[in-house]
Amino acid sequence: MTAQGKIDGGGAVPLLRVRGITKHFGAVQALAGADLDAPAGKVTALVGDNGAGKSVLIKCIAGIYEADTGEILWDGHPVRIRTPRDAASLGIEVVYQDLALCDNLDVVQNMFLGRERIERGMLDEDSMEHTAAETLAGLQVTTLRSIRQPVASLSGGQRQSIAVAKAVMWNSKLVILDEPTAALGVAQTRQVLALVRRLADQGLAVIMISHNLNDVFAVADRIAVLRLGQMVAQAPIAEFDRSLAVELMTTGTSDRMGKVVHQPEVTPTLTEDIAAPRQEAIAQSVVGTSQPSGLAGYGRTLWSRVLAGQSGVLPVVLGVILIAAIFQSQNSKFLSAENLVNLLVQGSVFMLIGMGEVFVLLLGEIDLSLGFVAGIGATVATILVQPSIDWPWWAAILAALATTSALGALQGLLITKVRLPSFVVTLAGLLGFQGLMIQLLGAGGTIPIPNEVINNFANGTLGEVGGWLATGVVLLGYAAITIIRDRQRRNSGLVAPPPGITFLKIAAATAAGIVLVLISNYNRGVPRFPLNGMPWVIPIVFAVLVLWSILLGRTQFGRFIYAIGGNAEAARRAGINLAVIRTLAFTLAALTAGAGGIIYASRLRSISTSFDGGTVVLYVVATAVIGGTSLFGGRGHPLHAVLGGVIIAAIVNGMALLGLPAAVQLMATALVLLASITVDVVVRRRGETTR
Repeated sequence: MTAQGKIDGGGAVPLLRVRGITKHFGAVQALAGADLDAPAGKVTALVGDNGAGKSVLIKCIAGIYEADTGEILWDGHPVRIRTPRDAASLGIEVVYQDLALCDNLDVVQNMFLGRERIERGMLDEDSMEHTAAETLAGLQVTTLRSIRQPVASLSGGQRQSIAVAKAVMWNSKLVILDEPTAALGVAQTRQVLALVRRLADQGLAVIMISHNLNDVFAVADRIAVLRLGQMVAQAPIAEFDRSLAVELMTTGTSDRMGKVVHQPEVTPTLTEDIAAPRQEAIAQSVVGTSQPSGLAGYGRTLWSRVLAGQSGVLPVVLGVILIAAIFQSQNSKFLSAENLVNLLVQGSVFMLIGMGEVFVLLLGEIDLSLGFVAGIGATVATILVQPSIDWPWWAAILAALATTSALGALQGLLITKVRLPSFVVTLAGLLGFQGLMIQLLGAGGTIPIPNEVINNFANGTLGEVGGWLATGVVLLGYAAITIIRDRQRRNSGLVAPPPGITFLKIAAATAAGIVLVLISNYNRGVPRFPLNGMPWVIPIVFAVLVLWSILLGRTQFGRFIYAIGGNAEAARRAGINLAVIRTLAFTLAALTAGAGGIIYASRLRSISTSFDGGTVVLYVVATAVIGGTSLFGGRGHPLHAVLGGVIIAAIVNGMALLGLPAAVQLMATALVLLASITVDVVVRRRGETTR
């Protein structure tokens, strides 16, 4: 071993050989002819003081930077690595110190982020779950409660294990680990080091950057010492001791080089208490431990999830029950069939526009323009069905939705391409679209809708028989999909709710559907003009809810939305085009708002300049947040906007029944909004402290 950097010889050609790499950043020379070898089946520890160039060297290998000069040999052949994609195509994967995981996604979703398996346009969740379980089993990762638990609930060691498993799942040949044990406790460090050792034992080349020499001597086969951009020594670990490594890191030379007593090179061993059982048992521990036993066990699992901060829609459901109880105690008409149907129709506009706002909130952004975007959608549709133009109702609606989509896309491009804050862009949109709406409506101020089909969207009904038929079809479809889905997962050995829970879910949905139809079929008119049957707007809202739920929950686009909201940098490193996804999200938000605006105009049978889009969008944001969507991104669902819309409509409706002024209604809504955000923050903090 020499000060110039001895390369240990013998054996096969190393998988990776770096020769004479230089890299400048302006006047700063980060690497000055660095060399590095990484043999397959060996752990090479790359050590050096701060500023030695370790991260720059690794990033040149990973394609983050392109070296100025020098040569990279891969399996004996020269290669050029210019991008992370070039590195990945060779089989080089990097686990950075920040891990690049999305806390809001579960283990499987993180491991496949950017490389999701698709079947018939939908995410193939079962296949990905099987592969993730097999990968974790092969690496003997046995400490997970479930591979479907959110990464936010994992400990530091578990998170590191998931990041490593994600790196080795794609036929990797070289895995680079940047400070894998930083900030970990003793037990977690031991767990990660055992995992690093297993990677090499499986034939992979491993490069581990570490400042902790105890970790280096516990797991490494070889040590490479970098100082001021040059490799001053690299050799088998038997030729080093700790004091020599420190001396080389700080001075670049040592009188003791070559004088350390050589010992036979052996594979480092870790203590027996971290050895794992056979792979079959591991696979069972990875997948099977999350399977509740019976209804009682499943109930305990659900309760533990609530305590851990995964409460779902439970708070808002309890809020709906509480609000209903309060208003019913003050006015017996609140829960009458007539009032409940009226409440749903009133809230439908907020529900629809709120579902559009969810797309944006999931990204951690906000859209303040959706109120007047909805108004423009209603205005365009109304103008096009006027007798002087006389477009078919369906063509007018398509044109209106296309217009609002274009407005959303324009704002999305300004946010993603020009990099303007969404708050500023959409605030400008709120003002500008209000002026555009006034310009379109002209001096008349109010334009009635002469088309009865459009007017029936909010005012028409399906009739008694139609309501039963529509609800029956939906319930049968839901029951069939739920039973088949759960049975497939059980047959595949994957986690699924117990049959009793499946039955209870179907029974609850059936009961809710029956109650909804019975309420809708109650005569809400007068003897001379009877009115019963389910309003058209209810199945319209339900159809949008199902469509957007599938888009966000079952497609790659939806997965990318959640990933960006959870950790935009992790999504970028996974190869996701952030600009495209963000622009599409703003486009879909505006499209949905256009549908909500048409329903608003349908209910009034007209559209006018008195439309207050500013107030509407404030209610819409409140609707989504009250329903459970996070203002900080990464967590939410279209159902949250529907539930929040019910709460908003219930407050407005209930206080109107009590004869309270609008000022009190606004203050009550503000208190509910603050309460919902407080619950969200408290539960999230509780989830963080239970890790």
